[in-house]
Amino acid sequence: MDKFNFKLQKVLEFKESYEEKKKEEFSIELINYYEQEKRLKELTEERKKAINNPPKFKMIFDYQGFYRYLDLLEKRIERQNQALNQAKERLEKARQELIKATKDRSIIEKLKEKAYEEFLEEQSKKEQRLNDDYALYSYLRGERR
Repeated sequence: MDKFNFKLQKVLEFKESYEEKKKEEFSIELINYYEQEKRLKELTEERKKAINNPPKFKMIFDYQGFYRYLDLLEKRIERQNQALNQAKERLEKARQELIKATKDRSIIEKLKEKAYEEFLEEQSKKEQRLNDDYALYSYLRGERR
């Protein structure tokens, strides 16, 4: 029996390795997104605590410093929101690239499956022809006796 040889095997291997690379990139972006989200929550919580539990100051300068601190937190939260949005965009881009890589690999795998089915069908036909030839040969040998 012949051995199955898929003509696009190297392409399939490339698509598989490319998909693995995209999975790694996606997981890195996902981790980055969660880190940015965590940092935003920390900043928001810090601001919330500062507002809910303001220290007791005796001097006006202390109040001014406290409000500058709150203003600084607001700006940090705003920047962190921007960083989170950028991380979300990169995550979505990585997700789309992974989906495309998975589809590309899947297409080649389906071609391989179809080629293998055709190969098995052809092998079955060859085997049937060979059996028919043996049967005919046996029949003809029996007729001659």
